[in-house]
Amino acid sequence: MPDDAAKKKQMMQNFLNRKRKMDLKVEGEEIQKPSTSSEMIKEDETERKNEEKFNKAKKALLFDAKRAKDRAKEMGPQGYLKPKIPSTNKEFLRRTIQSTMPRGRKKEVVDDK
Repeated sequence: MPDDAAKKKQMMQNFLNRKRKMDLKVEGEEIQKPSTSSEMIKEDETERKNEEKFNKAKKALLFDAKRAKDRAKEMGPQGYLKPKIPSTNKEFLRRTIQSTMPRGRKKEVVDDK
């Protein structure tokens, strides 16, 4: 029994120490404000770039939603299924392209004497 009490006390102390360390880290991290105009410009540029990315993502999502709405209106739930088109026969395609290419001719050797 005394061992259990000591273990519990030690576990509680460890927990409190971890919590104190976490609290110190949060308080220790101060956000530094830009001190020069070039740092402020860089901060503004990164802010603008993040805003542009957000706007692009927003437009893409709205475009997809609109397209999905139109597709559902025209075809219903079947519009979301992948079309059942057989895959390309790659070997046939390769041979067809090879047959249309000109045959390799022997290169004439030119001697400059």
